[in-house]
Amino acid sequence: MRRLFRRLWGSIAFRLTLNYGLLAISTTLILILFIYVQFNDALRTEYTRQIVATSQRLTTAFEQDGRPALISAIEFTLSDPFDADREIYLLLDEHGNKLAGNLETTQHFRSSYTRVFQTEVIRDGESKQGYLKIQNLPGGETLIVGLDLSDMDAVASLIGQATAAAVILAVFLVLLGAYLFRGALAYRVSGIRRTTQQIGAGRLSERVPASADEDEDEFTLLNRDFNMMLDRIEYLMKSARHISDTIAHNLRTPLTRIVGGLRAAQQPGASMADVLAANQQAIDGIERLNSLFGKLLQIAESEAGIRRRSFKPCELNVIVADVIEMYETLAEDNGIVIRRGALDEITLQGDANLLASALANLVDNAVKHATREIVIAVTLREGTARIVIEDDGPGVPVSDYEHLGKHFYRVDPAAPGHGLGLTSVLSIVDLHGGTLDFSDAQPGLRVTVLLPLQ
Repeated sequence: MRRLFRRLWGSIAFRLTLNYGLLAISTTLILILFIYVQFNDALRTEYTRQIVATSQRLTTAFEQDGRPALISAIEFTLSDPFDADREIYLLLDEHGNKLAGNLETTQHFRSSYTRVFQTEVIRDGESKQGYLKIQNLPGGETLIVGLDLSDMDAVASLIGQATAAAVILAVFLVLLGAYLFRGALAYRVSGIRRTTQQIGAGRLSERVPASADEDEDEFTLLNRDFNMMLDRIEYLMKSARHISDTIAHNLRTPLTRIVGGLRAAQQPGASMADVLAANQQAIDGIERLNSLFGKLLQIAESEAGIRRRSFKPCELNVIVADVIEMYETLAEDNGIVIRRGALDEITLQGDANLLASALANLVDNAVKHATREIVIAVTLREGTARIVIEDDGPGVPVSDYEHLGKHFYRVDPAAPGHGLGLTSVLSIVDLHGGTLDFSDAQPGLRVTVLLPLQ
């Protein structure tokens, strides 16, 4: 039993339901207590009003017709079978002798009280609580009028018994409800727990099972979000594995070349020219690796949002114009004309150096693949800056659009480079809250950069 209770108490669902139920019971008890106190006060007020009214009526009868009329009125009232069992009367003469009434003793009522008070009385041989009022009459007589509180005590007892029974039943229902709720919650969470255990064991393809007929409740939405998170994690893990494998390949090949060249220069009979050539080859290879690591570091910083802290207002049209001016000479040497479209004046929060680097990568790619011309435009539409770079080259197959921007992906594997240019562009655009879109320019490729102003 103790083990079962510990297991139940270890469930947060059980504790929450139990605490909520106990809070509801406590609130109900406070409400019942308040109602009882108000009812008790109202009943005592009504008793006081009746006692005072009866005392005044009997006193008036005494003043009008004297002692015999008062005795007769008391005896007549006690003969009434409806109220005699709860009414209290006692008339004493000037010497304290009992003249009329239904009390058996007088020693408790020699008092100077003028208000209604509660005290113990003995009536019909039983001790009871009563509400009394003592009235001193002009002839020296003492008139005591009151009401027995047995009915009030009976009502209080009934309320107490009903409250106790309700509390016991409520506690039982709360415990039962907490147990059932814990089971229902454990059942809904069990799918997530099983999946997380399998994910922890390395099976990243596992997902939380979902039933088609489930209602759109919080757990259904949680399962859906959890599966989406697992999809994203699996994609990132595969991407990280691919990136690490590609980095290892990109490092191993140039390092092998560098080591091979240096070892060849160490061979006996190597000339000074061979040594210098091997040295230059090693320097070039190390510089390419340094450039590779610089690109990877920039991408990592952009994806982590580190550079967001240096954001400040940037004139996007000026950045685009500077990049165009920088590449115009290179384009002319290749027989390509860069035509400027609309360059709207646009100011946004960002890192000017990163934006210039991203645009330079895009223009550089366009210059490499264009045949005759490149068109670059900057426009503002509905609070979003729109940069369009369009070339008339061979373009990219539509099936490759989804792969553009992935780490180390190259449309032409034989082309020079590491395949990180568009990855860097995508990370910079994403850092600025924007998107990168590719479409067919017929001929050529159209790259659209969308950057929100806020």
